[in-house]
Amino acid sequence: MKKIIIASLALCGLASAPAFAANFIGSTGGTSIVTDYSGSGLISFDLDLHDNAPVTLSYQLTAADLLSGLDFNAVLRNLTGAGLNQFSFGLGSASFQSMGTVTRSFDTAYTLSSSQGGQLAVIGFGSPEYLDVAIGNPLGNPSAQNWVIDTSGLNAGDVLTITASVPEPESCIMALLGLAAVGALARRRQA
Repeated sequence: MKKIIIASLALCGLASAPAFAANFIGSTGGTSIVTDYSGSGLISFDLDLHDNAPVTLSYQLTAADLLSGLDFNAVLRNLTGAGLNQFSFGLGSASFQSMGTVTRSFDTAYTLSSSQGGQLAVIGFGSPEYLDVAIGNPLGNPSAQNWVIDTSGLNAGDVLTITASVPEPESCIMALLGLAAVGALARRRQA
């Protein structure tokens, strides 16, 4: 009798357990390594950056992910040997509802900006970051807040892509040269 009760309770526990959601399909790009920790209503991963090539992660969404905003967090491990000045996350077919905290290893200074209707989030570091960066609350820090992805307009079975990237040094140099040229023109017009 005792075994029957224990077996019944175990089956009830399995039936009421939430289905695993935000199913990680895979990643493409570069030699960086992704370790996924996603679950129901949460996209969570570690990204070991071995180079500066963009990495695109793909997740298939389930009904549990669409109940409200989808929590998002990650740990970026900078194994490139160079300091990161910026990092960005781009979403395909979704946007960020809110951007939570960013916790750095070397400094506390950072800026957050978004563009493309919230589909692109850019983290700027006040000084180069050489170690780990926690995006949201992957480590259970009581003062950290997860980021939230807006899933309105998405359906169960849809694939959500997240592109994690480090801006190429050439594009930063080109942007700085462009800003310098605009500044020079503005000064010339004032004179």
